[in-house]
Amino acid sequence: MILSPPGTARGWRQDPALAVVVNRVINAAGKRFPEAKPGDLRLSLILPGQAEARGFSHCGGRQGYPASLIKLFFMVFAAAEIEAGRLGNSREVRQALAAMIASSSNDATSHIVDILTDTTSGPALEPTAFARWLHRREAINRFFARWRWPELAGSNLTQKTWYEAPYGRERQSRHEVKDNGNRLSSDGVARLLLAVERGEAVSRRRSLAMLRLMARFPERIAPKNPWDQMTGFLGEGLPPGARLWSKAGWSSKTRHDAAIVELARGRRFILAVMTFGRPLAANQRLLPFIAREVTRGVARL
Repeated sequence: MILSPPGTARGWRQDPALAVVVNRVINAAGKRFPEAKPGDLRLSLILPGQAEARGFSHCGGRQGYPASLIKLFFMVFAAAEIEAGRLGNSREVRQALAAMIASSSNDATSHIVDILTDTTSGPALEPTAFARWLHRREAINRFFARWRWPELAGSNLTQKTWYEAPYGRERQSRHEVKDNGNRLSSDGVARLLLAVERGEAVSRRRSLAMLRLMARFPERIAPKNPWDQMTGFLGEGLPPGARLWSKAGWSSKTRHDAAIVELARGRRFILAVMTFGRPLAANQRLLPFIAREVTRGVARL
């Protein structure tokens, strides 16, 4: 059982050929969509490979609000707690994990965070009780800090996701504790997917279970369905015959997606894209365009 992948090295080797692909994609996106300024984009691309992974990223180390991409980290933490026997693998837990990933349910996510950290949402707390509550909620940060991945340096994973604003003790945590909003980089998200793809995220059995939660079906895209996490996201831009395991995230100021893709001939790549600002959050054509351009670039290698 691998609970703490060893070492502090990056998860992939910087590759000049992939640098060409990534830079071409960023340039092409800017030409096609003038609102897609390079500084508002984060893109991390990895080819897993048999032995050593190769990759390259554009602004991949810059932290930003991850929206529902953070649910991938809640999923992995839950898998580790189940594997260690600290969390029962009940039907309710399985249903909540499936809803959190498949339909990005914030209600299911709230339940998962509560049972992982022994915290609950509710009225504001007095300082001593709030300090205890906050320490328990930070269990997710402590878990991933043990992995010692440079791609996760500076990340914060303490907040739930919300349809509206947080209230009570959740608002205390988000707004009264300095610099306590959720933060991730596209490199950090891509590295997590690499661990899942390789069967190293907790264990091979748990990694396979997580892949099943993330599985999507590009051939079944229903037009104008905002909940399928493919329409307006990377999955919409994949070619026929591709397989997809992914998790999207969006808000009024973000549109993100992170995916493991297997092309029809078996080649796999990992792609994490984060976009920031209202114009890009509203743009449902950019991420499919990026997926198409990345696929073309990878196919030429």
